[in-house]
Amino acid sequence: MNTTRPRVELLPIFEDNYVFLLIDDDTQEAVVIDPGEASKVMTYLNEHGLTLKGVLITHHHKDHIAGVRPLIEKYPAPVFAPMKNKSQIPDGQFWVQEGDEIDLGSMHFSVMELPGHTLGHVAFWNDDLKWLFSGDVLFGLGCGRLFEGTYEQMYNSLQRIKNLPPETLIYCTHEYTEMNLQFCKMLSSLDDSPITGDDEDLEMYENQLLNLRGINMPSVPLKLAIETKVNPFLLAHSLEQFTYLRELRNKQ
Repeated sequence: MNTTRPRVELLPIFEDNYVFLLIDDDTQEAVVIDPGEASKVMTYLNEHGLTLKGVLITHHHKDHIAGVRPLIEKYPAPVFAPMKNKSQIPDGQFWVQEGDEIDLGSMHFSVMELPGHTLGHVAFWNDDLKWLFSGDVLFGLGCGRLFEGTYEQMYNSLQRIKNLPPETLIYCTHEYTEMNLQFCKMLSSLDDSPITGDDEDLEMYENQLLNLRGINMPSVPLKLAIETKVNPFLLAHSLEQFTYLRELRNKQ
């Protein structure tokens, strides 16, 4: 019987990506999410004597899947990937879609389809711990670019995240929060800006963010209760507002 909660280890790769390792210290088992690069994951597994129970993939972009093959060649484990990206993820083994349930040792996930960034994008939700592994849908003070999906799809995906329990922790796979902060400050200066949240809330967010980044700590996980107060893409009250914001952000 488990006596401790699983924990999440963030492994920085490339310029601003994170690979997530979910670790059960009681069983010495781990689940990896979006391994865009394998070497850091393999080093961590080896140094800590962990067994790889599975790999979860949110979408098909190379910086999320390039490490899958070398990883499972050394540490054989099942790979769960979006059904709608079946032709784009060569190392997927089990194809998942909305409502599917995944059990990997002591860790359980529900699959949420959240199109917009890509058409097949999924997120992995752990209801017990209120953790969402959201790939590139939502970022600190921002949201993902629309490479394949429509504005309506992304807006609806963000609404689904917004409606999760307020205590939800969101593990997004890029460290974009400081960059998005500058966009929020620019929004606040516009006469025709849509709702941007309370200036004091944003100032508090900025202070906490700069303190974390000043000691090289990640801004991830995001706290949904806070993002809903300051993230303009979650504050948008309509598809039209969201579209205006996303188009404005695209120009930055």
